[in-house]
Amino acid sequence: MPINLEQFAQQFDPECIQVCKVYDWTTNVISLTDTPTFTFSPGSLTDLTNLQVSCAVTLLECVEDAPRRDIECVVGDQSVSLQVVTLSKTIQVVLEVTGTTGTGTQTTVFSDPVLISISEEVILCAPEGTTVCCNPTQNAFNTCRVGAFTVNAAASTITATIGLRICQSIVVTFDVILEVAARFCQPRPEIICEDECPVDVFPPQCPAVFPIMG
Repeated sequence: MPINLEQFAQQFDPECIQVCKVYDWTTNVISLTDTPTFTFSPGSLTDLTNLQVSCAVTLLECVEDAPRRDIECVVGDQSVSLQVVTLSKTIQVVLEVTGTTGTGTQTTVFSDPVLISISEEVILCAPEGTTVCCNPTQNAFNTCRVGAFTVNAAASTITATIGLRICQSIVVTFDVILEVAARFCQPRPEIICEDECPVDVFPPQCPAVFPIMG
């Protein structure tokens, strides 16, 4: 249905609002393999057999750690001035180990967190003054897999080869003030909900039958 601009102008007034403008938005994948050593509580790995090992990964921090660098890129058929942004990322990995104890019961133990740091460059529309932030996306794409591992029960450690993959959402923003056609919102009326005492309701009568009018 077409918009009646004249009617629209009668209903709304020009207003100034301060909002966060998005200059750029993209995704970036962290994909790496590392072989860290995980530490467990003393004695927690002793006499464990039939080990099943898995890992969980969390992106703790993502910050700029170098000045931005301008770069000329051809996008489509246009030359565009963009920025190379260096992001330092800190990843936390926890190892989960399930095994059988000497008494035949199954138990699960967790390692202390291991921190892994990497640095990556991303090309963005990020002019001076804008803010770049990145957060992991929450989906099945993010994985942590354990390959070969070596157990040192006496030292309560496991050295494992892990493969990580995290998808990040990277957004470039800047606060701006815009003029828009709008109208102010008003609070809705208060909702009052009161319990009422029940009132006795008599059954319907049959005046044609009773009482008999003399």
